Amino acid sequence: MRALLGFVRGLPVATKLITFLYAVFSVTTIVQRRRLQEDLIDREAAGVAGVDPGRFFVLRPGTVARYPWTLVTGALVESNIVFLVCGIVALCSVGSFLERQWGTRGYAIFMLVVSIVPAVTSIVAVVILYAVRGSADILYTTQVCGLAAVVSAYTVGLKQLVPDYTVKLFRGTLSFRVNDVSGVYTLVAPIMFTLLGDVGSVLLVNIGFVESFIYLRFYKRSGSTRGDRSEAFAFVTFFPEFVRPVVSRLSAFVYNVAVRLRVVTADEGYVQAVDLEEGNLEHVDADADRRRALAAKALEQRLEESAENIGASN
Repeated sequence: MRALLGFVRGLPVATKLITFLYAVFSVTTIVQRRRLQEDLIDREAAGVAGVDPGRFFVLRPGTVARYPWTLVTGALVESNIVFLVCGIVALCSVGSFLERQWGTRGYAIFMLVVSIVPAVTSIVAVVILYAVRGSADILYTTQVCGLAAVVSAYTVGLKQLVPDYTVKLFRGTLSFRVNDVSGVYTLVAPIMFTLLGDVGSVLLVNIGFVESFIYLRFYKRSGSTRGDRSEAFAFVTFFPEFVRPVVSRLSAFVYNVAVRLRVVTADEGYVQAVDLEEGNLEHVDADADRRRALAAKALEQRLEESAENIGASN
Protein backbone atom coordinates (compact mmCIF):
# COMPACT_ATOMS: atom_id res chain seq x y z
CA MET A 1 0.00 0.00 0.00
CA ARG A 2 2.85 2.38 0.83
CA ALA A 3 4.40 1.75 -2.60
CA LEU A 4 1.04 2.43 -4.28
CA LEU A 5 0.62 5.71 -2.41
CA GLY A 6 4.13 6.69 -3.37
CA PHE A 7 3.35 5.93 -7.01
CA VAL A 8 0.20 8.10 -6.88
CA ARG A 9 2.06 10.99 -5.24
CA GLY A 10 4.70 10.79 -7.96
CA LEU A 11 2.20 11.24 -10.79
CA PRO A 12 2.33 14.57 -12.68
CA VAL A 13 -0.28 17.22 -11.88
CA ALA A 14 -2.50 16.91 -14.96
CA THR A 15 -2.46 13.11 -14.80
CA LYS A 16 -3.58 13.19 -11.16
CA LEU A 17 -6.43 15.61 -11.87
CA ILE A 18 -7.69 13.83 -15.00
CA THR A 19 -7.54 10.40 -13.34
CA PHE A 20 -9.37 11.70 -10.26
CA LEU A 21 -12.18 13.26 -12.31
CA TYR A 22 -12.41 10.16 -14.50
CA ALA A 23 -12.78 7.90 -11.46
CA VAL A 24 -15.29 10.15 -9.65
CA PHE A 25 -17.54 10.81 -12.68
CA SER A 26 -17.50 7.16 -13.74
CA VAL A 27 -18.16 5.64 -10.31
CA THR A 28 -20.94 8.15 -9.64
CA THR A 29 -22.61 7.34 -12.96
CA ILE A 30 -22.31 3.56 -12.49
CA VAL A 31 -23.71 3.61 -8.94
CA GLN A 32 -26.60 5.96 -9.72
CA ARG A 33 -27.57 4.01 -12.84
CA ARG A 34 -27.74 0.77 -10.88
CA ARG A 35 -30.12 2.38 -8.40
CA LEU A 36 -32.49 3.52 -11.16
CA GLN A 37 -32.09 0.52 -13.47
CA GLU A 38 -35.57 -0.92 -12.85
CA ASP A 39 -37.26 2.46 -13.37
CA LEU A 40 -35.64 2.87 -16.80
CA ILE A 41 -36.68 -0.46 -18.32
CA ASP A 42 -40.05 0.58 -19.80
CA ARG A 43 -39.08 4.08 -20.92
CA GLU A 44 -38.43 5.13 -24.50
CA ALA A 45 -34.94 6.21 -25.60
CA ALA A 46 -35.58 9.94 -25.20
CA GLY A 47 -37.20 9.34 -21.81
CA VAL A 48 -34.24 7.32 -20.58
CA ALA A 49 -31.82 10.04 -21.66
CA GLY A 50 -33.91 12.62 -19.80
CA VAL A 51 -33.76 10.85 -16.41
CA ASP A 52 -30.40 9.08 -16.74
CA PRO A 53 -28.22 10.05 -13.74
CA GLY A 54 -25.27 10.22 -16.10
CA ARG A 55 -26.88 12.83 -18.35
CA PHE A 56 -24.87 15.59 -16.67
CA PHE A 57 -21.59 13.88 -17.64
CA VAL A 58 -22.33 11.57 -20.60
CA LEU A 59 -22.39 13.05 -24.11
CA ARG A 60 -25.40 12.17 -26.26
CA PRO A 61 -26.11 13.80 -29.64
CA GLY A 62 -29.75 14.31 -28.66
CA THR A 63 -28.98 16.12 -25.39
CA VAL A 64 -25.75 17.98 -26.15
CA ALA A 65 -27.62 21.25 -26.77
CA ARG A 66 -29.07 21.03 -23.25
CA TYR A 67 -25.82 19.90 -21.63
CA PRO A 68 -23.02 21.42 -23.78
CA TRP A 69 -20.36 20.83 -21.12
CA THR A 70 -20.63 17.09 -21.80
CA LEU A 71 -18.38 17.74 -24.81
CA VAL A 72 -15.62 17.99 -22.20
CA THR A 73 -16.86 15.60 -19.50
CA GLY A 74 -17.90 12.82 -21.90
CA ALA A 75 -14.38 11.45 -22.16
CA LEU A 76 -14.18 11.31 -18.35
CA VAL A 77 -17.12 8.92 -17.95
CA GLU A 78 -17.01 5.14 -18.31
CA SER A 79 -20.08 3.01 -17.57
CA ASN A 80 -18.26 -0.34 -17.70
CA ILE A 81 -16.27 -1.23 -14.58
CA VAL A 82 -13.70 -3.29 -16.52
CA PHE A 83 -13.04 -0.46 -18.99
CA LEU A 84 -12.89 1.95 -16.05
CA VAL A 85 -10.02 0.01 -14.47
CA CYS A 86 -8.23 -0.25 -17.84
CA GLY A 87 -8.71 3.49 -18.34
CA ILE A 88 -7.16 4.32 -14.97
CA VAL A 89 -4.16 2.14 -15.81
CA ALA A 90 -3.77 3.87 -19.20
CA LEU A 91 -4.01 7.36 -17.68
CA CYS A 92 -1.51 6.63 -14.91
CA SER A 93 1.02 4.85 -17.12
CA VAL A 94 0.93 6.24 -20.66
CA GLY A 95 -0.64 9.55 -19.65
CA SER A 96 2.02 10.27 -17.04
CA PHE A 97 4.77 9.34 -19.51
CA LEU A 98 3.41 11.72 -22.16
CA GLU A 99 2.99 14.52 -19.62
CA ARG A 100 6.62 14.18 -18.56
CA GLN A 101 7.72 14.35 -22.19
CA TRP A 102 5.52 17.26 -23.27
CA GLY A 103 5.10 19.16 -20.02
CA THR A 104 1.85 19.75 -18.15
CA ARG A 105 0.62 22.51 -20.46
CA GLY A 106 1.39 20.58 -23.65
CA TYR A 107 -0.22 17.42 -22.30
CA ALA A 108 -3.33 19.28 -21.09
CA ILE A 109 -3.81 20.86 -24.53
CA PHE A 110 -3.32 17.46 -26.16
CA MET A 111 -5.97 15.90 -23.89
CA LEU A 112 -8.47 18.67 -24.64
CA VAL A 113 -7.92 18.29 -28.38
CA VAL A 114 -8.20 14.49 -28.47
CA SER A 115 -11.27 14.56 -26.22
CA ILE A 116 -13.36 17.39 -27.65
CA VAL A 117 -12.59 17.22 -31.40
CA PRO A 118 -13.39 13.47 -31.75
CA ALA A 119 -16.55 14.02 -29.67
CA VAL A 120 -17.79 16.76 -32.00
CA THR A 121 -16.92 14.70 -35.08
CA SER A 122 -18.72 11.67 -33.63
CA ILE A 123 -21.85 13.74 -33.03
CA VAL A 124 -21.81 14.85 -36.66
CA ALA A 125 -21.46 11.20 -37.73
CA VAL A 126 -24.41 10.13 -35.56
CA VAL A 127 -26.57 12.96 -36.92
CA ILE A 128 -25.76 11.76 -40.44
CA LEU A 129 -26.80 8.23 -39.43
CA TYR A 130 -30.03 9.68 -38.04
CA ALA A 131 -30.69 11.48 -41.33
CA VAL A 132 -30.16 8.22 -43.23
CA ARG A 133 -32.17 5.96 -40.92
CA GLY A 134 -34.88 8.45 -39.99
CA SER A 135 -35.11 7.17 -36.40
CA ALA A 136 -34.48 9.64 -33.59
CA ASP A 137 -33.65 6.86 -31.11
CA ILE A 138 -30.04 6.78 -32.26
CA LEU A 139 -29.61 10.37 -31.05
CA TYR A 140 -30.41 9.29 -27.49
CA THR A 141 -29.15 5.70 -27.31
CA THR A 142 -25.68 6.52 -28.66
CA GLN A 143 -23.35 7.51 -25.83
CA VAL A 144 -20.15 9.26 -26.89
CA CYS A 145 -18.11 8.73 -23.76
CA GLY A 146 -15.10 6.94 -22.35
CA LEU A 147 -11.43 6.94 -23.24
CA ALA A 148 -11.64 5.15 -26.61
CA ALA A 149 -10.43 8.23 -28.51
CA VAL A 150 -7.86 9.11 -25.85
CA VAL A 151 -6.33 5.61 -25.94
CA SER A 152 -6.10 5.86 -29.73
CA ALA A 153 -4.34 9.19 -29.28
CA TYR A 154 -2.00 7.64 -26.71
CA THR A 155 -0.91 4.99 -29.22
CA VAL A 156 -0.20 7.72 -31.78
CA GLY A 157 1.77 9.73 -29.21
CA LEU A 158 3.86 6.70 -28.30
CA LYS A 159 4.45 5.99 -31.97
CA GLN A 160 5.81 9.51 -32.38
CA LEU A 161 8.08 9.40 -29.33
CA VAL A 162 9.31 5.79 -29.10
CA PRO A 163 8.35 3.93 -32.31
CA ASP A 164 11.14 1.35 -32.12
CA TYR A 165 10.90 0.59 -28.41
CA THR A 166 10.01 -3.00 -27.49
CA VAL A 167 7.81 -3.44 -24.42
CA LYS A 168 8.44 -6.66 -22.49
CA LEU A 169 5.85 -7.93 -20.03
CA PHE A 170 5.76 -10.88 -17.65
CA ARG A 171 9.56 -11.17 -17.63
CA GLY A 172 9.77 -11.15 -21.41
CA THR A 173 7.05 -13.74 -22.02
CA LEU A 174 5.01 -11.14 -23.90
CA SER A 175 6.75 -8.51 -26.00
CA PHE A 176 5.65 -6.08 -28.69
CA ARG A 177 6.94 -3.01 -30.50
CA VAL A 178 5.33 0.34 -29.75
CA ASN A 179 5.23 0.93 -33.50
CA ASP A 180 2.60 -1.83 -33.84
CA VAL A 181 0.27 -0.78 -31.02
CA SER A 182 -1.80 1.72 -33.03
CA GLY A 183 -2.57 -0.78 -35.77
CA VAL A 184 -3.56 -3.53 -33.33
CA TYR A 185 -5.74 -1.24 -31.22
CA THR A 186 -7.57 0.39 -34.14
CA LEU A 187 -8.23 -3.08 -35.59
CA VAL A 188 -9.27 -4.99 -32.46
CA ALA A 189 -11.07 -2.28 -30.44
CA PRO A 190 -13.75 -1.44 -33.08
CA ILE A 191 -14.57 -5.14 -33.44
CA MET A 192 -14.91 -5.49 -29.67
CA PHE A 193 -17.09 -2.38 -29.32
CA THR A 194 -19.25 -3.48 -32.26
CA LEU A 195 -19.92 -6.81 -30.54
CA LEU A 196 -20.85 -4.87 -27.40
CA GLY A 197 -23.21 -2.63 -29.40
CA ASP A 198 -21.25 0.50 -28.47
CA VAL A 199 -21.52 2.66 -31.60
CA GLY A 200 -20.08 5.71 -29.88
CA SER A 201 -16.82 3.98 -28.95
CA VAL A 202 -16.44 2.51 -32.45
CA LEU A 203 -16.54 6.05 -33.82
CA LEU A 204 -14.20 7.40 -31.14
CA VAL A 205 -11.49 4.79 -31.75
CA ASN A 206 -11.14 5.57 -35.44
CA ILE A 207 -11.76 9.31 -35.25
CA GLY A 208 -9.42 9.65 -32.28
CA PHE A 209 -6.64 7.92 -34.22
CA VAL A 210 -6.94 10.17 -37.28
CA GLU A 211 -7.44 13.46 -35.45
CA SER A 212 -4.66 12.87 -32.92
CA PHE A 213 -2.27 12.15 -35.80
CA ILE A 214 -3.34 15.37 -37.54
CA TYR A 215 -2.75 17.36 -34.36
CA LEU A 216 0.68 15.87 -33.65
CA ARG A 217 1.74 15.95 -37.30
CA PHE A 218 0.73 19.52 -38.13
CA TYR A 219 -0.28 21.58 -35.09
CA LYS A 220 1.35 20.60 -31.79
CA ARG A 221 4.05 23.09 -30.91
CA SER A 222 7.49 21.61 -30.36
CA GLY A 223 10.00 24.28 -29.47
CA SER A 224 9.94 26.90 -32.21
CA THR A 225 8.04 24.82 -34.78
CA ARG A 226 4.66 23.17 -35.07
CA GLY A 227 4.08 19.50 -35.76
CA ASP A 228 6.37 16.65 -36.67
CA ARG A 229 6.96 16.26 -40.43
CA SER A 230 9.64 13.57 -40.07
CA GLU A 231 9.45 10.53 -42.35
CA ALA A 232 9.37 8.23 -39.32
CA PHE A 233 6.02 9.75 -38.33
CA ALA A 234 4.38 9.79 -41.75
CA PHE A 235 0.78 8.53 -41.89
CA VAL A 236 1.74 5.64 -44.15
CA THR A 237 4.07 4.19 -41.47
CA PHE A 238 1.06 3.21 -39.37
CA PHE A 239 0.04 0.60 -41.95
CA PRO A 240 1.45 -2.76 -43.15
CA GLU A 241 3.75 -2.74 -46.16
CA PHE A 242 1.26 -4.33 -48.56
CA VAL A 243 -1.31 -1.51 -48.22
CA ARG A 244 1.13 1.40 -48.05
CA PRO A 245 1.01 2.24 -51.79
CA VAL A 246 -2.77 2.74 -51.59
CA VAL A 247 -2.59 4.62 -48.28
CA SER A 248 0.20 6.81 -49.65
CA ARG A 249 -1.84 7.91 -52.65
CA LEU A 250 -4.95 8.53 -50.55
CA SER A 251 -3.11 10.47 -47.84
CA ALA A 252 -1.26 12.54 -50.47
CA PHE A 253 -4.58 13.50 -52.06
CA VAL A 254 -6.11 14.52 -48.72
CA TYR A 255 -2.96 16.43 -47.78
CA ASN A 256 -2.93 18.38 -51.05
CA VAL A 257 -6.59 19.31 -50.60
CA ALA A 258 -5.89 20.45 -47.02
CA VAL A 259 -2.96 22.59 -48.21
CA ARG A 260 -5.08 24.24 -50.90
CA LEU A 261 -7.77 25.00 -48.33
CA ARG A 262 -5.02 26.34 -46.04
CA VAL A 263 -6.00 23.95 -43.27
CA VAL A 264 -2.36 22.88 -42.93
CA THR A 265 0.95 24.38 -44.03
CA ALA A 266 2.72 22.86 -47.02
CA ASP A 267 5.91 20.94 -46.33
CA GLU A 268 7.88 23.63 -48.16
CA GLY A 269 6.56 26.29 -45.82
CA TYR A 270 7.33 24.15 -42.80
CA VAL A 271 10.89 23.56 -43.97
CA GLN A 272 11.42 27.27 -44.60
CA ALA A 273 10.13 28.10 -41.11
CA VAL A 274 12.50 25.59 -39.54
CA ASP A 275 15.37 26.95 -41.64
CA LEU A 276 14.73 30.50 -40.46
CA GLU A 277 14.26 29.59 -36.81
CA GLU A 278 16.93 26.92 -36.37
CA GLY A 279 19.37 27.86 -39.12
CA ASN A 280 20.02 24.34 -40.38
CA LEU A 281 17.58 21.94 -41.98
CA GLU A 282 19.78 18.96 -41.22
CA HIS A 283 19.13 19.48 -37.54
CA VAL A 284 15.39 18.73 -37.90
CA ASP A 285 15.56 14.95 -38.28
CA ALA A 286 18.55 14.75 -35.94
CA ASP A 287 16.62 16.61 -33.26
CA ALA A 288 13.62 14.34 -33.74
CA ASP A 289 15.86 11.28 -33.37
CA ARG A 290 17.40 12.74 -30.22
CA ARG A 291 13.97 13.34 -28.67
CA ARG A 292 12.93 9.77 -29.48
CA ALA A 293 16.09 8.40 -27.85
CA LEU A 294 15.48 10.45 -24.70
CA ALA A 295 11.82 9.38 -24.62
CA ALA A 296 12.78 5.71 -24.98
CA LYS A 297 15.22 6.06 -22.08
CA ALA A 298 12.55 7.75 -19.95
CA LEU A 299 10.05 4.99 -20.77
CA GLU A 300 12.61 2.34 -19.80
CA GLN A 301 13.14 4.04 -16.45
CA ARG A 302 9.39 4.31 -15.82
CA LEU A 303 8.87 0.61 -16.53
CA GLU A 304 11.74 -0.30 -14.19
CA GLU A 305 10.30 1.90 -11.43
CA SER A 306 6.84 0.34 -11.90
CA ALA A 307 8.31 -3.16 -11.65
CA GLU A 308 10.16 -2.17 -8.46
CA ASN A 309 6.96 -0.72 -6.96
CA ILE A 310 5.02 -3.89 -7.75
CA GLY A 311 7.77 -6.01 -6.20
CA ALA A 312 7.81 -3.83 -3.08
CA SER A 313 4.02 -4.01 -2.68
CA ASN A 314 4.19 -7.82 -2.85
